[in-house]
Amino acid sequence: MRIEELLIPESVKEVIIKSGITDLYPPQEEAVRAGALNGKNLVLASPTASGKTLIAELCALKHVLEKDGKALYLTPLRALASEKYQEFQKYASIQKESGRRVSVGISTGDFDSSDPWLERYDIIVTTNEKADSLLRHRARWIDEISLIVADEVHLLNDADRGPTLEVVLARLMQVNPDAQILALSATVKNAEEAAEWLKAGSITTEWRPVILKEGVLLHDEIQFKDGSALKIEKSTSNSAINLALHIIRFGGQALLFAGTRKNAVSLATKTAAHVKGLLSKPMARSLTRLSEQILSSGERTRISESLAQLVQCGTAFHHAGLGGSHRKLVEDAFRDGKIKVLTATPTLAFGVNLPARMVVIQDYRRYEPGYGYYPITVLEYKQMAGRAGRPRYDKTGEAILISKTDDERDYLMESYILAEPERIWSKLAVERILRGHVLATVAADFAHTEQGINDFFGKTFYAYQYDPTAIRGVIARILKFLYEEKM
Repeated sequence: MRIEELLIPESVKEVIIKSGITDLYPPQEEAVRAGALNGKNLVLASPTASGKTLIAELCALKHVLEKDGKALYLTPLRALASEKYQEFQKYASIQKESGRRVSVGISTGDFDSSDPWLERYDIIVTTNEKADSLLRHRARWIDEISLIVADEVHLLNDADRGPTLEVVLARLMQVNPDAQILALSATVKNAEEAAEWLKAGSITTEWRPVILKEGVLLHDEIQFKDGSALKIEKSTSNSAINLALHIIRFGGQALLFAGTRKNAVSLATKTAAHVKGLLSKPMARSLTRLSEQILSSGERTRISESLAQLVQCGTAFHHAGLGGSHRKLVEDAFRDGKIKVLTATPTLAFGVNLPARMVVIQDYRRYEPGYGYYPITVLEYKQMAGRAGRPRYDKTGEAILISKTDDERDYLMESYILAEPERIWSKLAVERILRGHVLATVAADFAHTEQGINDFFGKTFYAYQYDPTAIRGVIARILKFLYEEKM
């Protein structure tokens, strides 16, 4: 299906075609046929880089220009919110019937407020936590929202972030029952179940624009899922660095995932010396300029000085501790092919658009304070692997796990590469997590009786998946606790 054939305003078609997109990908076409542009609720579960964001953009512009509506775009991370905000800016030149141009606002602030200034924007990008704060403060403009886009909705499964997203979606459905919901997700086993809860249709597809080759490295040989094998040169004692050097020699870039911020910085430092020797003179000059830019922008800290030094060697790290201006410089330089190796914490796997020819997952175990090390989920592995292959640049992308023994190689092949992503389960009914949401429901005047609270939480994903009576016992205990604490 061609962009020209879509039932969207001509001004929007012009912007999209100008950005180099003329045809829809199969999952995008499926979403259009399922009624996404006609206001139908939809859960779109497809791999990274299959073009989910474009569907959200088309729906948002249709609401703003044809229905005089407002679109709210929810993301799990600030970095992702900033990226989506930048992507929507390309539509800022489009004029509405009122003569005003399409306006895009962003709010990811830490402090609790209703941010009344957001009212003047047509498309509002926020983090899930900020949306929760806006709802608690009863921001007036929330009633005008006609489209809700929930990005990375499989995070309902995350014990830390999931409950806030779930309550925000349930609250928005309560406040704006007529708003269209578009939920974007990685491929999960039970997308239909999340769709039924959201009263939406669902599309699940494995299609992606770049072929993904998944494999496991043992010593100097990669065994791929399709049965093929590849020997790589063993330049150092570190397997992740060897893989990065291998792909750079073939003109590609590598994204190396490390479990913690400290490990990401340490891996980038170890890699830098080896990458420096592979840079051309013009590239080295360009990176020196970038290094100077990092030092002159944002706050000068130990982190920024370390980053500036590494960038000169064509290497960088990316984690939540980086300042916004430095993060943007690193992301842009990586997209432009200047930075050859980027080391990152797994949060980068959630939606930030930084694909590389090769993705290396150095450690499949995650440290959890109090629990020790435990294996990551298949869903988390697939999210990281999904960053491999740059649409419009690469014909294939490679995602590689690293093993130390034959036995570990077989385990990784079976438990991750050949495995299916898990189902998503609500994590809402944990008492310490639910407590704040129950108190907010009362304090923000959303419920005035115990029955009112039970009615609201009876509409959550938890109540849909389990039994509404199961959550009532937890709520009763919470109300007793809040009463005893005089809250």
